[in-house]
Amino acid sequence: MKKIIFILSGVINAMVLGAILATVLNGYGPELDVKQVECMAKNIYYEARSEPIEGQIAVAQVTMNRVKHGNWPNNICDVVYEKKQFSWTWLEKDQTPNDPVAFKRAVVVARDVMIGNVVDPTHGATFYHAAYVNPDWNQYMEVSKVIGLHIFYAWGGKWVKKQKQEK
Repeated sequence: MKKIIFILSGVINAMVLGAILATVLNGYGPELDVKQVECMAKNIYYEARSEPIEGQIAVAQVTMNRVKHGNWPNNICDVVYEKKQFSWTWLEKDQTPNDPVAFKRAVVVARDVMIGNVVDPTHGATFYHAAYVNPDWNQYMEVSKVIGLHIFYAWGGKWVKKQKQEK
């Protein structure tokens, strides 16, 4: 009897997995705003395209953590293009990705993070920087994770409150 239940369980799991794959492959996955996906993918592309996938997910997750947090705008594009938050947004004159393979990968990562298909490797981080720089704001933060060439920080609140007061 246990053997039959085990076999039936496997068949049911295979059917469910098959249905999910058919849905995704036929374009019936979750509807996402194309502009928001593009903003997220560009942020991943310009901030972390040379990083391992976990690092790309982490950059995207920081963006999502900010969207969910009350101290930042409530959509991806506004978070990405908020003044002086991500250096590429003001340093890159032509923001058209020139590596199509890396950009396609960034789009996949963006979609996975946006629909919640991945676990947040940053443990809730809302800030990060490249390991080769030492910004003054990191003294107010607690390191939550180091992935590739990026250091991720959980926010205690002091720095953002200070920034808001100075505006």
